[in-house]
Amino acid sequence: MRYIVFFIAFILYFTANLSSAVYDVFSNTNNIHYSTLNNITNSFTLDNNSQSYTDPLSEISLLEKSVLGATSMHGVTYSSDVKSIDGVHGGNAIFLPNIKSYVKIDHHLDEGSKYSYNTMTSFTLEFYLNPYSVRMNSQVLSKMAIYNDNGVTKYSGIRANIINGRLVWQFNNLFSYNGIYTNITLSEGEYLKENECRHHSVSFDASTGKLVKYIDGLEEQVVYLTSTGDKMGSPYIIEFENIKLDPMYLGQGFIGAIESFYFTPSYKQNFNLYRYAANGDIVSKVIDFQNNDTFIDAINYAGNFTNGSNIDLYYRISDYYFSPDDNNIAWEKLLYNTNIISSSSTRYIQIRAVLNSNADRNITPVLNNVSIVYHHAKLPQVPINLTAVSADANSIILRWEGSHENISGYKIYYGTKSGVYNDAKHTPIIIGKQNEYLIEGLSENEVYYFTITAIGGEGGNSESSFSKEVYARPVSLK
Repeated sequence: MRYIVFFIAFILYFTANLSSAVYDVFSNTNNIHYSTLNNITNSFTLDNNSQSYTDPLSEISLLEKSVLGATSMHGVTYSSDVKSIDGVHGGNAIFLPNIKSYVKIDHHLDEGSKYSYNTMTSFTLEFYLNPYSVRMNSQVLSKMAIYNDNGVTKYSGIRANIINGRLVWQFNNLFSYNGIYTNITLSEGEYLKENECRHHSVSFDASTGKLVKYIDGLEEQVVYLTSTGDKMGSPYIIEFENIKLDPMYLGQGFIGAIESFYFTPSYKQNFNLYRYAANGDIVSKVIDFQNNDTFIDAINYAGNFTNGSNIDLYYRISDYYFSPDDNNIAWEKLLYNTNIISSSSTRYIQIRAVLNSNADRNITPVLNNVSIVYHHAKLPQVPINLTAVSADANSIILRWEGSHENISGYKIYYGTKSGVYNDAKHTPIIIGKQNEYLIEGLSENEVYYFTITAIGGEGGNSESSFSKEVYARPVSLK
């Protein structure tokens, strides 16, 4: 499973509930894990496909994004009765409801692509097949062409048909040795059953001439297309020249569902047959609470995980902004038996949810929502009854009454203009738990304005609002 991290759109609303608020995390666009599985909306589930599912028919999302090296598809058409249904492999499947239903696929190679029909040697064709009816001569796949060979009309291409209860692969005039073409049929293997979804594949290794028919990743039939008919001979070559411009059809005889279709220029022996990925991440943006004294009361989530599947929640916090992909700030895991974080005061927070499927990877957890319950720190009470009197020509003494609550100290602000406290040299002055202070080094006969705040409150570092402003003039008392 690729650990793909994507950033989620967040919806913020504040709920008046005493002093707490709630930040709700939702999303309806998620390329890897979003699903409406079992009509659960606004949910995240594990998927095992690399595509998003918006309109699976218009985008043919059952197809691999790269079909023979192409990064874009074009000329995809289908009969009007083709439907999209939930697939067994964690994504969507197409349903072909009758013998006339079809999907027609034209694809092209982008300029600069390393693959083309002319250069392709090894290949693999694979898909999931769920027959609703096992009909004789039901065409599942066809890429065929008619060509002229010295005045003789011939057929060339690939077919996969249901014949006598089995999926039969046929290769006509594609494999050759010393310029002589041969026809190949792979007809062995298990019988198909109605409403039983199985993984089917055929793969050719150009280096050995080995052609294999698989069902559910197990070899059902092996032939060696070599000069001696075994693995010791010189391998045949495959040529797609005659069929490269012809479309590929899915359906036109088959009734049922097809899912996760791949046609790739490589030989495969191992297939991902799990329904869901082992795990996957959902990572939020960095959330700014606009206040360094924000307290996280709880991180809650709603979802469903059973039979060995589970969801792990992580968080990371900072008093300073960090980028969403910053690797210098460690993630902390939220313990299963609590939704309280270890360090609750912060300004910035980021959430990460890791969805883990069960051991057999056939059950996905479902995550519906993550919510952060928080509140801004309770500020200490404002000091009262502030007074300022001259002590001498260069000093003023301040006195006030503080609160009886948890106060660690005070900040004294002053300046020579009312409400402006940044024109003095040493403002603010931070002092401890005392109720008077002598300010020295002032200019004689200059009018100074003073205010004071309390430090403490929840967390011990919050600052109250300004007290009532007072003013005084240092004068000589002689």
